[in-house]
Amino acid sequence: MSRTRPFRDVKLQWLQQLSCDKDLSDNARSVALYIVTTHLNGHTEKAWPSYQTIADATGKSVKTIQRAVRELELSGWFEVERGNGVGHNTEYRPSASSTLRASQAREKTDKIVTLYPDKGGQNRPGRRSDLSSEGGQICPPNIEKEIIYKPNPREDAPPRVETRRAVPLVFVAETKSDQVEQWRNWLQRSDLPSMQALGVQTVKAGRRGYSLPGYWPPDETSPHAQEWIAFFNDRRDHLAGETVWDLNPNFQTTKLRPFWARAVGELAAS
Repeated sequence: MSRTRPFRDVKLQWLQQLSCDKDLSDNARSVALYIVTTHLNGHTEKAWPSYQTIADATGKSVKTIQRAVRELELSGWFEVERGNGVGHNTEYRPSASSTLRASQAREKTDKIVTLYPDKGGQNRPGRRSDLSSEGGQICPPNIEKEIIYKPNPREDAPPRVETRRAVPLVFVAETKSDQVEQWRNWLQRSDLPSMQALGVQTVKAGRRGYSLPGYWPPDETSPHAQEWIAFFNDRRDHLAGETVWDLNPNFQTTKLRPFWARAVGELAAS
């Protein structure tokens, strides 16, 4: 015979059976759900909200709540002990019969089917290998599957090339003669080609000038000095293998010729 479990252990089954009781009115079901889910003490299995508290929570009148409580008592869902004045509210407790029904429903769901390694069950088929029941792999190895070689596409991938951070450029107008002259001197001291040879001449908004890493060249202590030297070296190496437009001092395109020819011309002129 099934034993009655504590209500907190069968609360879910109790609520399921309550919701399926077709003889209960919606008002009674709503009041029961509110009492059990909001006010019931899990240890004493009692609740004592006032009629007004239940009415305010469910949006019903006090008279409706009183009729619903009476219906729950007559249908055997609650044992009701009514209060006798202010400070002594009506006390509610799930009936013993309803708790027993919920315990029986819980017992059915708690039945466990014991599975054995050598016998089939609901979760696994019977063992078909000769392996022992001790620890280890469950199935014998599949030799054909293990010899399949799946190459890793990353193994033949070329090594990642480290890229240098791009240097932001600014526009230095040709009219800024002091700045332009300092840039020319700095390029000469750094053993770099002239600004014309590096192809940094440009026109912006109708103004002639140069596209340079900064408005002023860096001094020896500047953290940007080596970075900008590397920038100009990369530009020189890039232009050495390509044909670039040659710009005359008037910033007008004259003809195409390679960088090395222009550099030779500059050396010859000097």
